[in-house]
Amino acid sequence: MFCKPCAGGRNGHIICYPIDSSLKALLSSLKFVVGKPNVLDKDRFIARLLEIIDNEVHTNDGPFVRELEGALANYLGVPHCVAVANATLGLELVLNALPRKGQVIVPSFTFIASAHAIVRTGHTPVFVDVDSRGLIDPQAVAAAVGPETVAILPVNLFGLVCDVERLSDIASSAHARLIYDSAHALGVRSNGKNVGGFGWAEVFSLHATKVVSGFEGGFVTTSDGELARVLREARNFGFDKKGVIVALGTNAKMSEVHAAMALTNLEKIDWIIEHNAANFCVYQSELSELCALIEPQEGESSNYQYVPVIVATSDLRDKVFAKLIAKGIAAKIYFSPGVHSTVPYIRNNICRSHDLSRTIDISSRIICLPTGVHVDASGVRAIAQIFNEALL
Repeated sequence: MFCKPCAGGRNGHIICYPIDSSLKALLSSLKFVVGKPNVLDKDRFIARLLEIIDNEVHTNDGPFVRELEGALANYLGVPHCVAVANATLGLELVLNALPRKGQVIVPSFTFIASAHAIVRTGHTPVFVDVDSRGLIDPQAVAAAVGPETVAILPVNLFGLVCDVERLSDIASSAHARLIYDSAHALGVRSNGKNVGGFGWAEVFSLHATKVVSGFEGGFVTTSDGELARVLREARNFGFDKKGVIVALGTNAKMSEVHAAMALTNLEKIDWIIEHNAANFCVYQSELSELCALIEPQEGESSNYQYVPVIVATSDLRDKVFAKLIAKGIAAKIYFSPGVHSTVPYIRNNICRSHDLSRTIDISSRIICLPTGVHVDASGVRAIAQIFNEALL
């Protein structure tokens, strides 16, 4: 047995795994995938699915959607949770709720949806650089603030947490709304406080690749009751509770099936995080000193759903990636290139950018390794062995 204590585990548990006797047999029988869905308690989900079929309420703010919203609000300790069809629509709903159109400061080192939501709601993205862990640099944010700034959109990337105190101070001074893209950050804490309670609003993803899968889906948390009301109307074409159209809206409703899956997996979130944390600890001990594992800082917990690693050069990163793929290990490269360098933003000349040197550097050298409930310690060691061999 392999036993390893992990300080990153939410409850500090020691988790033990059996060691496979043959690394070769392991690699020939398994294909490891970044973002493979965490699916737990199929019987519980099927029971809920049958209930949905029997009660004939499949969407339109059904009982499972309301139950999910309550469970998430309780888990995160927030007053308002609004379920939506996906996190991208959640971002768009919040951005549309801003009092005026203008510039939104956002890191270029993020998933494309963060910037797309800004542009699709009539705002202008202002791309700023990141720190050494790939999180938005508060100093760069402060330098980018101007009279047209209406919002700051930090991204809690890889289950890590931005500098919430400094960003809050900057947003307050600029009279700008602070909206967090927390798609990666369900179950994450900063100095004892759950991600979900920061800023004007936070937007989370329940996509199949996230720590809690709802097949698809997302939700918005906020302490602003008026914003929650606006979001509920906007996700349902602009109808209010009386069925009167009171605002412009869209179809961003979550279905009952997606809510049932998310509820089922949410019930296991602590176990999933502990499992991921144990895997992360093994990666820490097994990966070569020739690379750098991006890790949580003191006072910060993670859901460890992502294992981002920085290697020395872009050529070496590509070599490692090719070797892993050849061995049936579906690693991923997040996010290369930065959003500012993608075709829509270059072709349409719709972005404003500041110095992005760290973004360019990190995006050229990063690679993410598999974890999740389908990967155990022996699998992590197998992946690490191939990774280390490719570095040489």
